Amino acid sequence: MTTNSSCRLALGLLLCLSTAVMAQGVRVGGALRRGFARPLLFLNVSPHDATANLGPYSPKQIRHAYGIDALNAGITGAGQKIGIVDAYGDPSVQSDLNTFCSYYGISSTTLQILYPQGVPATGDSGWALETALDVQWAHAIAPGATIIVSVAKSASYSDLLGAVDAAVQAGATVISMSWGGQEFAGVNFYDSHFQTAGVTYVASSGDSGELAAPYELEWPASSPYVVSVGGTTLYLDSIGNRVVPLGIPSSETAWSTSGGGISAVYHAVPSFQTGWQTTGWRTVPDVSYVADPNTGVGVVKGPYLYEVGGTSVGAPQWAALISLVNQSRSSRLAGNSDLYAIAGNPTAPNINPANFFDISSGSNGSDPDDFATTGYDLVTGLGSPVVNNLVPALAPPPAPSVLTTITVAPATASVRTSATQQFTATGYDQYGQPMNPQPSFSWSVSGGGTISLSGLFSAAATPGGPFTVTATSGVVSGKASVTVTTAPADFSLSVSPASQSVSRGNTATYTVTVLPSNGFSGAVTLSLSGQPSGSTVKFTPNPATSALSSFTESIGKWRRWRSGDEPVPKSSSASITPNARSSVSTARAASVSSARTRSDVSNTR
Repeated sequence: MTTNSSCRLALGLLLCLSTAVMAQGVRVGGALRRGFARPLLFLNVSPHDATANLGPYSPKQIRHAYGIDALNAGITGAGQKIGIVDAYGDPSVQSDLNTFCSYYGISSTTLQILYPQGVPATGDSGWALETALDVQWAHAIAPGATIIVSVAKSASYSDLLGAVDAAVQAGATVISMSWGGQEFAGVNFYDSHFQTAGVTYVASSGDSGELAAPYELEWPASSPYVVSVGGTTLYLDSIGNRVVPLGIPSSETAWSTSGGGISAVYHAVPSFQTGWQTTGWRTVPDVSYVADPNTGVGVVKGPYLYEVGGTSVGAPQWAALISLVNQSRSSRLAGNSDLYAIAGNPTAPNINPANFFDISSGSNGSDPDDFATTGYDLVTGLGSPVVNNLVPALAPPPAPSVLTTITVAPATASVRTSATQQFTATGYDQYGQPMNPQPSFSWSVSGGGTISLSGLFSAAATPGGPFTVTATSGVVSGKASVTVTTAPADFSLSVSPASQSVSRGNTATYTVTVLPSNGFSGAVTLSLSGQPSGSTVKFTPNPATSALSSFTESIGKWRRWRSGDEPVPKSSSASITPNARSSVSTARAASVSSARTRSDVSNTR
């Protein structure tokens, strides 16, 4: 065949093309091996789709086809973490993502890369392309999410599941697994790796149609703890509008090698599939997404842009869609249970066209159950997402805030007799958030004093408690505790007269009054400091054994200033310091000042 092997694209990318038409392209994943997974990936080396759009689908086309571009612009997966789990990894995964984003005109992001078993000793080109696909398209659908790439050192189940656990431990709330291997008896032993609360696990259903009986399915997609993604053929024009080519029944049909069928391991219909199918076993897939390599998506690897298909295309994009849902929810998606709950009427069976494109044409085999039909089927499951409706349906607006709890601050308080304490109340809604605006509150107290309309508690003169302070709004109330305590014994001092005039060489007498409070009855020892130099002071009595004491100050004579007889102005302050025999911590003081012929005494506390 003739080959146009290196059509140069913008930014140095090369698109590998061939003019010959190949029905499915080249399988990248290799053969099935028990206990090992393969990437569920096809590379189209001769991309020709029914609309002749001259190349792989771009993020813009896919986002438009599934209604992602019709979501609120703020729904980007912000605050969410998507775990991409692959074997061997891609050494150039970050630079490949940067080139992908530059080529398609979207912002890149910095990847978080984990090697839970150490950096693999060898690489694998198929797994590297798989890793590039998963990272680039998860980011294209949820550009605001953090991408965690957890790389297993080999394709063994034990290493891959260890990488799954590592991604969850790193904070991923949705895990993409674009790989699988044929079911075998006992494989359900590994299901414990998919049961972390609050984490959704997504896997590709397989690229070999219905496998040979008895094990028709690929695992982990067959696990009921995993959302299984089947494949479709999707027909779009150059801007992402759906089109129906001549001779094709619909814009999206079942892909002829999409994995699907009946499990031979899980012998029970999962509760979420009740009514949707009656086989008595777990059936696959749950949902679907574009997978046909003839209508594949663009993936950058090194300097080349490839057209890639396989159910590997759908797993990372469904994982990204779930991160969009989780961003909009108050609690994380519960995987299949939530998806089937909004899919429609299982007994009709009718798929809700608002949330899913019901794929009803195409097949992956010749058995009666290998054909896509109206309602749930074993080729495309519930169908493909109508994202602009599906995300709001899975993340309905929160119910209006309802007052559920009231907290009172402080929660406990000790208030002295006849003192006050301000209490405040805050109302919270069912989501644990403060009400906005806050409701009005009524206040009550079980004893020990009174409380005002604003929550100001006034303690009685008698100690007691604890008493209960209650703030109420409607039927909701919050409580606090208050205890009324006795104030410590104390006293204050007053000095009379406030001031006197006295000539030098004479005396002045002041009366000091001890004013007890809260039962104070101790004796008070008084002293004076800071009085004018040359003066003498005497307290009578001292210690004061009653409420009254007096002290006499004798003011010394003037000294001369220079050669004249003018007196030198003098001023000073004096403090009366009590020394109570009882435990009194605060000193009480009076001041004395003198200027020429006058001495002033005042109480300064």
